[in-house]
Formats: sequence, C-alpha cells, structure tokens
Amino acid sequence: MPSGLKSTEEMNKKFGEILLSGLEELQNEDFKKFKFFLSNDCLMMRVHNLDRIDLATCMKKQLPCPSFMNKFIEILKKMNLNETAKKYKEQKEEVLKKLKKENEKKPTKRKNQAQTRKPSDGKNSVNPQLTKKDSLKLNDESKKNCGAKRTKATTEEKPESKKRKLSEVSHQKTEPETGREDGPQTMPVVMKVLKVKEIFEYETKEKTKTMFHATVANEHEFIRVKVLNIDVKEYFNQKNVIEISEGFWKSGFLEVNKSSKVIDLGANREMEVPQNIIRKASQTPKIQSLLKLKNKKERIYVDGVYEINKKTETDKCTIFVVKDNTGTIKVVTFGKWAKIKCDERDKLRLTCFELCVWDVKDEIQLKSVTHSYVKVIKAKK
Repeated sequence: MPSGLKSTEEMNKKFGEILLSGLEELQNEDFKKFKFFLSNDCLMMRVHNLDRIDLATCMKKQLPCPSFMNKFIEILKKMNLNETAKKYKEQKEEVLKKLKKENEKKPTKRKNQAQTRKPSDGKNSVNPQLTKKDSLKLNDESKKNCGAKRTKATTEEKPESKKRKLSEVSHQKTEPETGREDGPQTMPVVMKVLKVKEIFEYETKEKTKTMFHATVANEHEFIRVKVLNIDVKEYFNQKNVIEISEGFWKSGFLEVNKSSKVIDLGANREMEVPQNIIRKASQTPKIQSLLKLKNKKERIYVDGVYEINKKTETDKCTIFVVKDNTGTIKVVTFGKWAKIKCDERDKLRLTCFELCVWDVKDEIQLKSVTHSYVKVIKAKK
C-alpha cells in the first residue's frame, strides 16, 4: 500500500477515536448544543436522534478526514468550550506529528532503493521520481488476487447496498476548502488527475515565472492544485494516479513547489472517483450564489466560465460585466489579462479569481491576482 494512502487511513482511524472520546466527554446539554451547531451549518441533517457513537460514525462518513476533526474543534469554540477545544486540537497535532515522523523515513528508503538501480536509458544520473513507481507495481499473483476480490465483491453486492453507498457519497462535503488550515502539507495525498490547464507566465517582484493549474480528486474530495514547479508536469496527465507530498496549503489550494514531491503510482494503481465529485470539480458557480458570499471573511477564489455582457478598457485594467442565467457580476483584470482580445458574447474561462468587495460602492466583484489565468472562448457565429 502506498505510504500516503496508508497514512491517510491511519489518520482517519486515530482522529475517529479522538472524536468519539470528545463527544463522550460532553455533558448531555452540551451534546444537544453540538448537534444543533452541526445541523445549523448544513453539514449534516437529522442528527438530533443520534447517540454519540452514531454521530461520530456519521461525521466520519460524511466529512472527509481531517474535516470532521476540524469541525468538532470549531464547534467546541462556538460553544465557548475553549479549554476542551484546545485539548483536542493538541491531540490532533500530536497525531499529525507522529504520522509525519513515520512518513519521513519511507521516502528516504525508497530514494536509496531507486538510486541503486541502473538507468534504462543509459544516462549517468537517476531521477528517483521516475523510478519510485517501479517499487509500487503489483506482482502477477497480487493482480490475480485483487481481480478475484473485485469480481467477488461485484457479484455478491446487493442493489440495496449499492444505493446506500451512493447515498453516502452524495452527502460528502467535497469542496477543496473543507477544514484545511493554511500551512505546510503534513500528510501526503493520493489523487487522480482530473484536469490540467496550460502552462502560463506570471509576474512576481523578482522576475517572471511559469506555472499551471490542475484539479485532482480521490474517493472523498477534489483539490485545486497550483503547480509552481513545472518540472513535475509529466506526472500531471489526465487519469493518472499520483502521490503529492511536502506541498503547501493556501486558501484552499495545494501549492506544489520546488521542495514538493510528486510520485507517479503507475498503471497498476486504480482509483474510482465518484461522479458527483467529478461534477462538482467542473461546475461553474452561479453568480447569484457568489453575490450571497459578500460578507464572508475568508478569501474565496472562483473558477468558472461566464459570458461577456460588457467590456470597458482603462489605462490600468479592463472591466468586464459577465453574466449567466442568475445575474451579472464585474470581473476586473490586470496586467497581461487586461490586454486579452475578446468581444461581447465571447466567454471567459476564469481560474483563480478572487471574490472581493470594492469599498467605494460596496460592490462585489471578481479580480485577477498573481496566479490567475484566463482563456477566451470565442462565440459561435
């Protein structure tokens, strides 16, 4: 089993035990309040009749790890149980530290194994990222056993159990922002590549750099990735299964930089991503729903396709009024994106645009930032 997947399962198990312990510590009145806040956040419904064990089980199923643990701590703070929240936050961090230490030993071992092999192309140096996948390949016997297990499971599974599984998947919270705090990536993630966008240049104070955006997903969630190190571009192929570690979480994105590691898990690694997650990963947010986020304190970034209703060019920027069937919103582009050639009725495919409020008019709008990307879709004539 790949180290990232094993670590995630171990983290899910440990956090589940901590969650149950925390729920059991709550007095009856506090437990009722906890269930109220949980349902009030629209994360889970029909929780009022659940006992502590059932509630812990449902939270683990419907909220991907570590979101259920983060949500537990967040609600404790809302209930002014700050000491209890601090206690379980420390327990969470202890688990993460322990798993991180265990995981740090494994890449070193694999790297040494990779370096002992001779390169197949005759070059003098060996790239560990290209050879790590060899050690993860299944042998013929394992393939047969896995195939037999999948066949048996498929033939014995009843229609009722299939419906129940689909129902559980449909209620999972799959947005990439689910409960992750900004900071270094503590645990590797094993994901399937859904979408890869073009490499483009962006400006920094020091110099011009290159990057591309990608969307990856697993059985529980999708993640938007900023790939700031284009040397790993070869691993980001559609439907490829990869392991990402030592990245950086920032505003819901996972940033892959020079110190990050990306491993191709090879053709033998299969992963089925539920259709509801694939659909959500490619959805364009409705403008009406964006306008309702006006008073949100956290930073929100939007990806989507909108039709140009009006275009106004100025010396410093270009202002678009874009529309969908629910309303209109302004899109403000700076730098190279202010100079793109497009006309009314064309569509803009926006990536990583910040939702913000212009204080002068208290007007909500989308604006381009450092890592924004725009593609014009010409209207059919």
